Amino acid sequence: MTTLSVFLGILAMMLSLRYIKDITISLIIAILAIGMMLLIEPVLYYDAFVKEVSDWNFWKVMITIFSIYLLGETLNRSGDAARFTSAIGRIFTAPRVAISLMPATMGLLPMPGGAMFSAPMVKEMALRDPTITNEDSMVTNYWFRHSMEYFWPLYPAIVIASSMSNTPLKSMIIGMLPAGIAAIVIGYLYMVRIRPEIKFSLDALKELLISSWPIVMVIVLVILNQPGWLVVLAVSLIYLFTKKDRLKIFKNSLKWKTFFLLLAVFFFKAFVEISHIPETMSNELLSWSVPPVLVIIALPFIMGMMTGVTQASVGLSFPLLMSLVATQVMFPSALLAYTFAVAGVLLSPVHLCVALTTQYFSVSYTALVRRIIIPLSVSTLVTVCIYFLIVGF
Repeated sequence: MTTLSVFLGILAMMLSLRYIKDITISLIIAILAIGMMLLIEPVLYYDAFVKEVSDWNFWKVMITIFSIYLLGETLNRSGDAARFTSAIGRIFTAPRVAISLMPATMGLLPMPGGAMFSAPMVKEMALRDPTITNEDSMVTNYWFRHSMEYFWPLYPAIVIASSMSNTPLKSMIIGMLPAGIAAIVIGYLYMVRIRPEIKFSLDALKELLISSWPIVMVIVLVILNQPGWLVVLAVSLIYLFTKKDRLKIFKNSLKWKTFFLLLAVFFFKAFVEISHIPETMSNELLSWSVPPVLVIIALPFIMGMMTGVTQASVGLSFPLLMSLVATQVMFPSALLAYTFAVAGVLLSPVHLCVALTTQYFSVSYTALVRRIIIPLSVSTLVTVCIYFLIVGF
């Protein structure tokens, strides 16, 4: 009964998402649907809320996500992001190489519809090489913009996955690094296919370093094992105070819709735990002989396809998934679930970057899927192999 209620709740969420098109409201509908079917007492909703807001991990994630948006907004408004990309184009002179590096460097800066940020620069650079088609430009821009999402510590989704799986962010990044490297290498071999030509320019190198110092600082401090939430907060605030229009940048960084989504996601996590849904559902799945690995693969992939947003896919699936696996296999399970969440999002027709850039470059959705399926499959297979190497076959 519990498993059926959960899946009916997820179905209610999917249907409401289709018509309401608001992830936060759809998640609340799912929570209420599950609660009504399982006859959950109203007091447990209050207990779940209290548990959420008293959890320091929840506030660390909220601070981290805000800091990431603040850093991105400051980079954009100050023009440093554009200078950073321009410097890349001056150092790597071959257009095919430049149109992969531009979105890859922009991929260091998470933002909704981010592929559109680099799209005009990619389109302009592609005009220098008549062999580069619109489809080449679109697919290269899309793939390299999102290949960073596998492992880059500034992406909200990997921060949420780390928190919900009780895995240190550094371990999560290291675990996802092979898939990220595979995505970049296979993507380069499959889409770019030429040797990079580097033109040394002291001015361009200087501009590159000056415009990217906040990102470099975050990387260095995280590598030195400093608390991720504190590092991103401190660097983003220091960086903000070196720029003009500080108040406007700060206000634009307050993405209330995202914060309400996180509030709903962590409420769902607390609700699931306090209602003892995982224990009951786990027993039911075991009695039906459903391999947990299939649930770990299917649920985040479906959520990714439905929402087109990685943090939503992770937030909706991880509370349930992580409660179904034993503590000793939580880390590899988190890697596997995160990889399939990313795969679902990258293939999702409702993904904002897909909708915007296919229209901008006049390329069909099917052409995009056909071109990215090989690098996506290889990257996913890398994590699948890592999962089975850790847990055993």
